[in-house]
This record gives sequence, C-alpha cells and structure tokens, in this order.
Amino acid sequence: MFFNNKGGVGKTTLVANLAAQLALGHGCKILVVDADPQCNLTQYVLEEDEFTDTYLSEGRAETIYSIIHPISMGKGYSQKLPIRKINKFGFDVIIGDPRLALKEDLLAQDWRDAKAGGTRGLRTTFIFADVIEKAKSNYDFIFFDMGPSLGAINRAILLAVNYFLVPMSIDIFSIWAVKNIGEAVKIWQQELINGMQFAEDPAEVRENFRSGAIKFLGYVAQQHKEKSELGNPRVVEAYAAIRNKLPKEVSAHLGGLYPKKDFNPNLGDIKHLASLAPKSQSLHTPMISVSLKGSYTISRKQAREIFAQISTRFLENIEKTIR
Repeated sequence: MFFNNKGGVGKTTLVANLAAQLALGHGCKILVVDADPQCNLTQYVLEEDEFTDTYLSEGRAETIYSIIHPISMGKGYSQKLPIRKINKFGFDVIIGDPRLALKEDLLAQDWRDAKAGGTRGLRTTFIFADVIEKAKSNYDFIFFDMGPSLGAINRAILLAVNYFLVPMSIDIFSIWAVKNIGEAVKIWQQELINGMQFAEDPAEVRENFRSGAIKFLGYVAQQHKEKSELGNPRVVEAYAAIRNKLPKEVSAHLGGLYPKKDFNPNLGDIKHLASLAPKSQSLHTPMISVSLKGSYTISRKQAREIFAQISTRFLENIEKTIR
C-alpha cells in the first residue's frame, strides 16, 4: 500500500510504474486497487476510449464502488471482484470511482461501532481486508493507490494491509506527513485491537484479520533536481539538505513499525525525468516502455535503471520481513 497524507508526492506514478516493473521485469502477478476517489491511476492505465466507455456508459461500470456499495446497503461483502487486465502495464486493476468518496461517512460512522466491538462496524472496517482475502491466492502482491488524507477510507485500507510504503517529495511538508502517519497508524491499530477484543461476534474476527500489525516497508524520495558538476550529477543544495534529514526523521517516527531492527527503509530516489512522466500518462504506458525517440531515449533509460533499483530493493525488504 502506497500512502502519504501529503498530496503531490507522486504516489500514483510510483504505484503504476513500480507495479509495471515488478510485473514486466520480475514476472510478478500484481493487482492494483485504485482506492483514490480522484481516480488518477485509473486515468493513467486505461486507454482514452476504454476510460470514456467505462464512465459514460449507461450501464453501471464495475469499479471499487461495486465492492463497497453492497455492504453499505446491508447486503454483506461482494462475492465477485471487478478485476480487469491492463496489458501494457502487465498487471490487473480494480478501477477507481469518484463515488467512493460518498462512502467516507459510512466508514467513519461504523468505525465508532468497530472500536466498541460492534459487528456491523467491524464488518465495514474489514471491507478491504475481504478484498485481499478474495484476491491473495491469485497474486504475489496487491497494491492500493490511495488519496492524500488520513480519512476513514485510508484508515480501513491501512488496517487491512501487511505493509505500507511512503512516497515522499523533497520538502519540509513530507517530513511533517511522516510524523502524522506514524501517530495515526499507532492509534488506529490500538483502537482496532480493542474493538476485536470486545467483539459481539468473535466469529466476525476471522484469522486473516489477526495476521499482525502493519509494517513499514520503506520510502521513496521523488522529484529532486540535479545540476551537473564536472560531468557528474549533483543534487541541488536546498533539496540535499532536506533529503539528508529524511533517514533520521523516518526512523524517529516510523521506526517502531520497521519489520526488523537492522532494516534499511530507503528504497531509492526518483530524479526529475523531464517530461517522461506526463508523456507516459498521456500515452497510458509505463515510463519504462515509452517508445518515443530523441530526449525520451535518455529519460527512458534512466527510468529503467531507477525502477529496476527500486523494485530490487522492494523485493529485498519483503524477503527480510519473512525470514
């Protein structure tokens, strides 16, 4: 799960391109869930015609809303997940839906019930845990792209997943966001533990929901600028000063969520790749696959090196958590 309550840090771009690298470069089976009501990931991966047909068709498109709406109507969990294959990116996706924002109040209200052990509250809170339970046998990894908030939707996702990553821009507000995330996750986990202990129906708390506390898998620093110095790239001083603070700040506020003590959470940096990112979005193609020539040849090569490194570090950290 990729999360930062600060906006504009490149979450969606990282999710889509890391998932594509893992799928196309490592042969991993990936499901990506667009849980951001802004639907940026959906717009990224769907072709223009497919996107238009999906959201402007008279029939009801199967989206993430199809998963959460039945439980809001008292019908229980959806039995089928609306999964589509995205060939260009090599992964499957559950597309987003702006109507998901309408369920924020439902999740917030039922959270009060969940903290007290109420069956309805726990069932609603576990909506995304049920998605994972239904899909996990078919995939190596299930990624969630989330909006920039500490709201009820993101809380339900955070409490369902095993790990989370934090994409960060090189600015002081990302450091503040790390503090917020660390505090919020600890409070939410304790409140859910209390709710499960007082559950009205213990059978409602299934084994897969007792899998353990969420762990922090790492962070990626993005959008830093470089200057050339004697032919060698050098990060601009103002950016470098903030970036150098990140390891200490991350350790201070998220260190309690490390899977192990001797753990390196830095998955790598993503430099500014000129116009490659927006071009890949307009082409609905991962950055590593953009086939344009000229300056894009250099940027694409850099993107391939960057995401190869990040995907390798991601898999290394996963392996360390299961040893």
